[in-house]
Amino acid sequence: MIDWLYSLPDAVVLVIGASAMAAAILIMPFLVHRLPRLRPGNENTDFVLRMQATLFTMISLVLAFSLIETESNFRKVDALISTEASQINRLDRLLTRYDDPAAAAIRGHLLAYATSIVQDEWPTMLRGVVSDKTRQAFVPISRGVLAMEPKAGRQTTIYGEILRSFDAIAESRDARLNIVQVSLPPIYWQVVLFAVLMLLFISSTMERSAFRSYVLAAQMAVLGAFIGFVFIMDQPFKGESAVDPQPIVQTIALMKARSS
Repeated sequence: MIDWLYSLPDAVVLVIGASAMAAAILIMPFLVHRLPRLRPGNENTDFVLRMQATLFTMISLVLAFSLIETESNFRKVDALISTEASQINRLDRLLTRYDDPAAAAIRGHLLAYATSIVQDEWPTMLRGVVSDKTRQAFVPISRGVLAMEPKAGRQTTIYGEILRSFDAIAESRDARLNIVQVSLPPIYWQVVLFAVLMLLFISSTMERSAFRSYVLAAQMAVLGAFIGFVFIMDQPFKGESAVDPQPIVQTIALMKARSS
């Protein structure tokens, strides 16, 4: 529902989060103080301050642990794409060393497959759809590798490495397609939303002064920036900082240079 935020620059998302929280803590007291039993007073302000500090600390810790988790997922996805690119490059290099017309034909199919990942599969993958064109591009590679008849000696040794690289490429593609939807579960964001609303509510029940309002607004702005940061990192394939197929693009360039 709010995926459109990923179309904005990361800095704008952080500003939106910080501004929304700061504005909320400035506006909510005007609504809460209208309730008869929630009018602020000196006798309960100290208690509210202690509760507010505890709740703020708890939410901050949850966001910190969540940021570690999202950062781990981001690095895992980035490493997966780099590994897949490296495996494609290794298979192409092995086929070059094999020095056979059949291997040269497979190299052409491998280049077409890598190009299809970038041009066809990547955009459809982000929409949760598997590219049939890329899947079809992988078929002649599979058939070609299995149909190879290595000669005793050097080709037999290289062919064993080719089979291992081929299997690794297939497994990496499956892993990439499976991890594209990795993110924090929806229940996490529901709990965070509830906790933030409770924090805003409790903070709105204390007696206000201009100085205290400014300090609370700054505090909530920091919390909003943290939430925005976790949101940015939560979807590794979306946003300005998203993982892209650049490692595979670089591999395609190496494959073309190797063929020339």
